[in-house]
Amino acid sequence: MMNTQLYTVLERYESAIKRLFGADSIELEEVLAVLNIRDEIQKALKEQKSIPNSRLKKLIDLDAELRNNALIITQAVNSKTPEQLAFWRESVQPNPEAWWWKLESIAVHPWDDWDWLWKFLTVIGWTANLSLLVNIGTRFLSIGVGLGGAFAVILPSILALLQAKNEVTKSGGEGFQKLLDKRNIPKQFQQEAKLASTLIMSGLLFSFWLALPFISNIYNSNGLRNRREGKLGLAEQDYLLAISLNSDNNEAHFNLGNLYEEWQDWEKAKKEYKIAVAGDSPSAYNNLGRLYIIKDKKYLEAAVLLAKGIDKTKNKNINDEVRYSLFKNLGWATFKLGRYKEAQQTLQAAIGITENPEAAKYIDNRASAHCLLAQVLDNQALDQQKESNSLQEWKKCSQLGSRLNIDEYMWLHLANEKLNNIKK
Repeated sequence: MMNTQLYTVLERYESAIKRLFGADSIELEEVLAVLNIRDEIQKALKEQKSIPNSRLKKLIDLDAELRNNALIITQAVNSKTPEQLAFWRESVQPNPEAWWWKLESIAVHPWDDWDWLWKFLTVIGWTANLSLLVNIGTRFLSIGVGLGGAFAVILPSILALLQAKNEVTKSGGEGFQKLLDKRNIPKQFQQEAKLASTLIMSGLLFSFWLALPFISNIYNSNGLRNRREGKLGLAEQDYLLAISLNSDNNEAHFNLGNLYEEWQDWEKAKKEYKIAVAGDSPSAYNNLGRLYIIKDKKYLEAAVLLAKGIDKTKNKNINDEVRYSLFKNLGWATFKLGRYKEAQQTLQAAIGITENPEAAKYIDNRASAHCLLAQVLDNQALDQQKESNSLQEWKKCSQLGSRLNIDEYMWLHLANEKLNNIKK
């Protein structure tokens, strides 16, 4: 009895499939008839204990024909109303194992032959995204960030991690799949859509990575502002973050070295100046050369470094304050080396820069060159055993000097002694 029932249903199934694919176009009623009969076959299969092999083979062949035409059926059913098959499932509530009600999930489109490539490129893409994210996040978090920096790290982190979750976890993949279905993205283009989303994220992260030097300059500017306002701790943090975001930010290295010099942390200051010197910063040549003079007593090294710094100013638009300091410090170094004639010429060149009224406005240590030149003239006269003509320079040193300048503080004492001895 059961075999006869299964045989009858199989015959109806075969006839329904022939009608479905024998017509010029796919009719929705015929599709529903096929799916309905397939439900009856499944019910008969569960109720029958023994099934002849011939009928099983016939069922397998008919199912294969239905599967092979899944794309044609899906396109016909969903042609007018996207997700029409999904609406049918909501109405009928078929068994979850009833694959024939989910033909769109097994429909094979020619474009699907490339899915392996899109999946491979997608995996490469989000792997690169995570690498970029780690690179960017490490640069920010190595120093500590404020609200703006935290937002800059957190937002792309969440997006990239959600994207990675979509690729490697079942729940994440299902969530993204629902989104694609909701947007009516055809199945054959969904893998491409995933790749596109990955590439968009790659573009955003790569653009952010390329913008790091610009962001670095912003933090460097913040550091300068905080230093002017006396917020030295914040200034240090800004400079460190600027360097973390762009290790080649020579201006940030110089500014940090300058801050450390103000704190009298000489070793840290020299370290930052050396990095800035490698980036051809004339200001760094000057400050490092000065530290060699006053701290390390390395006069020859200082002279060579300062001479290079002066050479760097020839092809650059360097302000007069830096040029003055380079000549002044080179004169100081050569004076300490006992090369008085050379020191005299170099210091006179420094003084010549200050004689320009526009330049003098920005040079607040004009006395230094006069103080040094006075000492050079005194020592030169002593060597030549003749009277020194340093009086005018000592006067300038005393008139222009400031006790707030660490170098001039000591020279002012010498100037006052010299001038008092002359008065006596």
